[in-house]
Amino acid sequence: MTFKDLLHLALQGGPGFCQIAVTNACNARCRFCSFPRVNAKERVWADPERLFKGLTALKNAGVRYLSITGGEPLLYPELLPALELGRQLGLNMILCTNGALLTPGLIQKIKALELHTLIISMDAASPREHDEHRGLPGLTSHIREMIPRLRQAGLAPVASVTLSRMVGDLPKMMDFLQDLGFRRVTFSYPLNRLNSTYLGFADHYSVDFTPRELDKWFSEIKKLKRTSPLSILNPRLGLTELQRQLRGQATRFPCLAGYKYFFVDWHLQVSRCHFVGETMGPLEDIHRLALVRDNCTACAIDCYRDPSVFQYVAVSLGDTLKAWQQGKWLKGLGTLLHPYNFLSLAAILEGRHWVRG
Repeated sequence: MTFKDLLHLALQGGPGFCQIAVTNACNARCRFCSFPRVNAKERVWADPERLFKGLTALKNAGVRYLSITGGEPLLYPELLPALELGRQLGLNMILCTNGALLTPGLIQKIKALELHTLIISMDAASPREHDEHRGLPGLTSHIREMIPRLRQAGLAPVASVTLSRMVGDLPKMMDFLQDLGFRRVTFSYPLNRLNSTYLGFADHYSVDFTPRELDKWFSEIKKLKRTSPLSILNPRLGLTELQRQLRGQATRFPCLAGYKYFFVDWHLQVSRCHFVGETMGPLEDIHRLALVRDNCTACAIDCYRDPSVFQYVAVSLGDTLKAWQQGKWLKGLGTLLHPYNFLSLAAILEGRHWVRG
């Protein structure tokens, strides 16, 4: 990356992030998810021609991290060409899967595409519970078999654990994941309502928690970060911010969804995030869309709230440089030296394991 590119990124507030759900089809039957309700006639696959144009538009919009999800993205026929184009464009590609369709051959193909991160969903601390919940018999054994192959290919996977009543004992969950071969884990926060087209939620008792219960979950994760054999990727600062929100306190790190982070559904329509219902426009025009920066606190989705803590300092730097360009030297200096920037830097250091498996 040239100095000019770095300066341009700095003025934009750092690299953006986008999550694209390339299909609403899924081969699993998770109870805390609405994707199983999609029957065969209702399955949608993102139009590949539009998707490929959209990937170029993402780069032009300053997005440098792209997460491919679904449904189950390994069902998407044009997945590998999309990953290849993303690599050619210089995007850091992240793939989220339930792992059932991983094969040794597919792993080698993904390795050649220089995937940044592979995320595998895990739900419970026993093979029986996990497989039963996913509706995929033998899934845990298959994941156990694939993890050494993934590690040999340089694709050290991240376990993604949705906080649900199936998890129960967090230390037991960590031991189970370590036994499977995982070395890193990220926690997804429970969702029982979304207003967008995304279906990764359900009004199910397993993810129906009171604010007090969620507050306790977040405290347990922060405590576990000190002793867990796995690297827990959720930043303490992000967990603390959500606890402040749950307790009715003012949050310090505004959500950057709609400004630096975006969600795109299988119709290739851009939304600021999973939660809101309004779309911003088509993916091909993302570099032309009006950005939103309104300090939203409507949800507690880790995909947006945790990264917003990481990127706070980069956005502050962009604001500083813009202020200096306008001759507002004191304003820019005040923004640059704001104490929250140092907290954000500490969170980035804590989150270094996202890039070091």
